Amino acid sequence: MSEIKLFVTHTPNRNTVRIEHPLMYNVIAGSAFLTQSVPEGMLLDNEGDNISFKNKSYCELTTQYWAWKNQTADYYGFCHYRRYFSFSKVNLQEADCGCLIYPVLSENVKQELCMDEASMRQTIEQYDFLIAKGIPVNALQAKSVYQHYKNAPELHIEDLDLFLSIIREKYPELNDVAEKYVHGKIFYPCNMFIMNKELFFQYSKMLFDILDEFEQRCDMSRYSREGLRTPGHLGERMTGIFFEYLKQKGGYRLGQLQMAQIEQNEGTSKISVSEDDEIPVVLAANQGYVPILYTCLQSIADHISEQRDYKIYIFHTDIEPESQNEIRKLKKKNFDVSFVNVRSRVAGYQLKAKEHISTETFYRFLILDILKMYPKVVYLDCDMIIRRDIAELYDVKLGDNMLAAVIDPDFAGQCNGANADTLAYCRDVLKLKDPLAYFQAGVLVFHMGQIADKISVQKLFEMSDTGIYKYSDQDILNIVCEGKVTYLNMQWNVLTDCNKYRWQHVIKSAPYYVMDAYENARKDPYIIHYAGAAKPWKNPKDDFAKEFWKVARKTPYYEELLYDMCGQAKEKIHPGKAVVDVLRKAAKKILPQGSWIRRTVGNLYWKLK
Repeated sequence: MSEIKLFVTHTPNRNTVRIEHPLMYNVIAGSAFLTQSVPEGMLLDNEGDNISFKNKSYCELTTQYWAWKNQTADYYGFCHYRRYFSFSKVNLQEADCGCLIYPVLSENVKQELCMDEASMRQTIEQYDFLIAKGIPVNALQAKSVYQHYKNAPELHIEDLDLFLSIIREKYPELNDVAEKYVHGKIFYPCNMFIMNKELFFQYSKMLFDILDEFEQRCDMSRYSREGLRTPGHLGERMTGIFFEYLKQKGGYRLGQLQMAQIEQNEGTSKISVSEDDEIPVVLAANQGYVPILYTCLQSIADHISEQRDYKIYIFHTDIEPESQNEIRKLKKKNFDVSFVNVRSRVAGYQLKAKEHISTETFYRFLILDILKMYPKVVYLDCDMIIRRDIAELYDVKLGDNMLAAVIDPDFAGQCNGANADTLAYCRDVLKLKDPLAYFQAGVLVFHMGQIADKISVQKLFEMSDTGIYKYSDQDILNIVCEGKVTYLNMQWNVLTDCNKYRWQHVIKSAPYYVMDAYENARKDPYIIHYAGAAKPWKNPKDDFAKEFWKVARKTPYYEELLYDMCGQAKEKIHPGKAVVDVLRKAAKKILPQGSWIRRTVGNLYWKLK
């Protein structure tokens, strides 16, 4: 049996997804620049004979050099933490860029790519050299590989010319193939290949000899950060040249594999409880909602007790590192904020929220898995202002109930006369015994053991996949937890008078005791919930808007919130851009991926934009 080693390169000082596979080895490219602890199971390319210190210019080639000098195998291969090979015998549907696109490297994706050991071995051992499938350069808005390099804004075409001249001098047998390749119309991307030992050693000796000569002749002292990566870019071209050279020479078993690009590659963080009496609080948001999230967190931090410890978890899929660092500045001795990327956990589910509700609302289901080590967990929507110590909410006695929540006065009003359709929906779809017991899910205290005994996260997501629920996950939780709810004082979740309509046209129809509770709660709300389409960051005249802006002024996003509010006002006057964006989304659904007409329409969109 052949010894196969596929090295998966990772960036230093980043928490990226590490794959566990008998043929794959995770290695940090540029380990010489590590400033953080080494994740478990990672190999380092600065051990033994190495050029790890050159990573800023050689990129992942430092790992190739290290493997060449220090590793023993029958086959050597290289891919990235965000790019893998497909070993499927079926040609899979590619995106416009010429590769396969997946949100996460889930188990289903691995199966589709045939990444099991047996399939990989069967494919690899049939070849001497496998390379990432070539991409037509017209998909890269170029007429040749040479022009593609020339079009790169921070690269210098003179460097490619120098590279070719060095090949001509040192390896004249490659010259004709090199010229033909760079002026050809197929580009082999990303330095991804698998070679048998003989070819790998031949290629590595040749490549690093050429790059060493290039470094001696080229002055890169004034290059930009991307320009400094020139040796890595040239190495990428060299892979294609060597492949074409062997093809011309003949006698080798050569093949191409489709390349799969993984959009979400942030590694999961290990979660542990640091204090026995720690209060876990979960919010869910996306990058676009960061200013609102920060404002909510600021209001929580303003009302914490010095005698308690608070652990805030932000569930997300796309909040950028810069935004995370900004939010972490809220940290205090007893108030900590952590980010949990849940993209891999929700992959494969069709999370379709309705109307103004975002898909992030479904992430609260994941609390049952991710934070199962806690006895209780508080969940809060982030379109809220907190005016009370959240510890008081956490301390609510739950008995044997599954969660604590507040009666939904809006839903009660609809069911009690304001909207006959809601009552019919509650009876026919939700099948609730008592529609007036329906709770609002923006503020919850999960009783972890009790709810986990009743239902799994997978089942909750499967229910959401049906798409039959008007209020999404809120409806689902009401079905699952019916009869096992501790009802909180309505002060803990005061819905605003959305568009100055909800109070006197909907809640007014609710039973008198619900209306009384709502009006009393409005006098001293512990939590103000801006539920509905009307938001104070869109209109400063909305109900309880002053409470939002009072907190927002303390945040680093105050000016951004003002700017965005002004921008929304402008869009009402100049809706042209919005129309173009709508047309773009429609075109993406209608036009086939990879087609010339789709690329043409895409180019037109960017001109209009």
